[in-house]
Amino acid sequence: MSFFTFLGCKTHQFPKSKINAKDYVFIEAERTISNLQKWQLVKKGDVNYVNNASGKTYLEFMGNKPITGKPSSPLIYEFTAHKTGDFQLMLMSSKRLEGVKSDWCNDAFVRLSGNFESGSKLSKKALQKDIKILQDGNDETPELQWHWASTAEKDRHVYNKFIYKLIKGEKYTITLSGRSKRFSVDYIILYNTAKFNNQEAKELFKF
Repeated sequence: MSFFTFLGCKTHQFPKSKINAKDYVFIEAERTISNLQKWQLVKKGDVNYVNNASGKTYLEFMGNKPITGKPSSPLIYEFTAHKTGDFQLMLMSSKRLEGVKSDWCNDAFVRLSGNFESGSKLSKKALQKDIKILQDGNDETPELQWHWASTAEKDRHVYNKFIYKLIKGEKYTITLSGRSKRFSVDYIILYNTAKFNNQEAKELFKF
């Protein structure tokens, strides 16, 4: 089985298939070097815990409003690329509505810094700034379940992907900031688009 080691932390294994460790990056959301601020650590046994979280823990954003908000409580994640190529970013995410509309509580902000180029229609300059990332399927995803979030929305109702051209040996920093209240993130994946199509990646990297 393959794995990726992040900042010296415990390795992670995906049992569904043998995957080359150089073809993906796995980061637990709670293993940030930042102060959590408005993010709350949720553990198994806590009220509103969403089952089947990786490591039985995840982060839930409790700032702003359920519908929207400016980037808040930025979390920093650093990693080194072990391979040159195009890598797409996805978040394993969940939303907790508490009676609000089904397309609320389902997004955050992401930006990347380091020596990279864009692999999508978004420019590098845009990817270096906070861009909304929302759950794939938007209002169709049920609450209190885990779903992929990989849709980039820089302009209203104009959707793209977070794909970065990474360089082997270069260090990068992902910044994840809160946007809507009660949006949760379990882990972050970047996968090599030359090795997996999007449907394969969504299946392989899900528990």
